[in-house]
Amino acid sequence: MSKAIKISLKKAPESYDLGASKFFGTPTVPLAWDGDFYEDEIFFCQIRLSDIAELDKENRLPHTGYLYIFLETEDGNYHLKPDVRYYDSKPELAINDFNAAVDGFENFTEAYLMEFSEADGDEICTKLFGSPSDWNYADKPPKLLMQYDPLDNDTGFLEFLDGFIYFFFGEDEKKLENITLWEEYT
Repeated sequence: MSKAIKISLKKAPESYDLGASKFFGTPTVPLAWDGDFYEDEIFFCQIRLSDIAELDKENRLPHTGYLYIFLETEDGNYHLKPDVRYYDSKPELAINDFNAAVDGFENFTEAYLMEFSEADGDEICTKLFGSPSDWNYADKPPKLLMQYDPLDNDTGFLEFLDGFIYFFFGEDEKKLENITLWEEYT
């Protein structure tokens, strides 16, 4: 069984490293990305990949730079579309109040810092890799990049969802392209 990397969250203090791995809050991005987002796009999370390097024993992600997940919210809380990006260096730009202007998501401006630990692949939690929890289909699931469990933390994001949000790798997981989002209701 493959291992997973568990993601535990804690509310960020008033002053913290903006480049930290986190959900919500102020994304730190490359200057070239300034103005490169849709009006209905929200910042979901950023992962400083050096934070998970020791736990990513299968080398599924790069161990330098940042992985970002933004979500297009054209249909509100339903049918979210992932915009997953990788940047191989240190970001230079902090975008304050990124989510504040998006209807229904204006409350997701406070950061929740990530703490990482090793987990079994089938553990029910917010995690990177492993197996999707509650996969009740005959087909083998695609390779899991991230599983988000809204009931596993206090962010309030999609708290109405009694289930999980899965982010699945595309065909070539090393390219970090064609990441798909799947909402699973239990």
